[in-house]
Amino acid sequence: MNSYLSTVFSKVGSLLATLLVISLIIFSLVELMPGDVAQMILGQSATEESLRELRQARGLNDPFFTRYGRWITGVLRGDLGDSIYMQGVPISSILWRKVGHSLFLALTAFIIFVPVSIVLGVIAGVKEKKAADSIISFTGLATMALPEFVSGVILISIFAVRLKWLPIVSVIPIGQTLFQNLDILILPALSITFVMFGYVSRMQRSSMIIVMNSDYIKAARLKGLPERYIIFRHALRNALLPTITIIGMNMGWLFGGLIVVETLFGFPGMGSLLMTAIKTRDVPLIEACVLLITVIFALSTMTTDLLYGYLNPRIRFKGGQR
Repeated sequence: MNSYLSTVFSKVGSLLATLLVISLIIFSLVELMPGDVAQMILGQSATEESLRELRQARGLNDPFFTRYGRWITGVLRGDLGDSIYMQGVPISSILWRKVGHSLFLALTAFIIFVPVSIVLGVIAGVKEKKAADSIISFTGLATMALPEFVSGVILISIFAVRLKWLPIVSVIPIGQTLFQNLDILILPALSITFVMFGYVSRMQRSSMIIVMNSDYIKAARLKGLPERYIIFRHALRNALLPTITIIGMNMGWLFGGLIVVETLFGFPGMGSLLMTAIKTRDVPLIEACVLLITVIFALSTMTTDLLYGYLNPRIRFKGGQR
């Protein structure tokens, strides 16, 4: 246990160092974007004198590392700066509500695709080369080939336009909350689920086939143990390990996919906010959104790595090393 705790602290330290480097890269790339921040704030009709005064007041003429230090210090304090497009509105007052919406959408998709993918992957692995395996494998391959915007358009055409069961756009009416309009989550969540289902189910199938053909499973069968007991008691835990890794690795990709899905459906989340920031060249808002997505991705990757090591004692870290 002490060895595992040292691994946790080591991973957290590495995560913080990685995030610091990534924050510098994000700041550098956004700084390279064309355009004058002062001009974007004051508009095209601003005079040179007013532009000069604003640059001086906001420290836009300061050296690069001075501006980066001021920004990252503010981030650590929880001050993400002010939005340019929204004329000085604090980014933190905008971002956290949008992040909450995106996290709830991601959680909804996660709750759908993880159990379904694992169960069908197990069935395909156990029924290798049979009809069930062929159907599940083909479905997984087909959903992997569909980008989110394509599956989203198909879902809109069927369930919103033809059947009229669900709304076409995922807009929250003024004065209401997301929890009062849960039906707007269904189509965006299914769009994400389609792609994720293919990756997870196929990995679970492959892992299950390998485990079911291993020596210890053959020994369990020779002992006369029931097949259901062998699958759920002996095979499933080991077969889940590679799947857990794939799920964790794809969590960051899931949040990247949210940008496409939220833009397509008009869902009021972090992805659509980032697209608005890019189109309006709202530099502080772009930096905040990209940094937050990076933090979520890094945390999910670290959590997956630690969970994998905890579930599989053979590859647990010792003294900070594998």
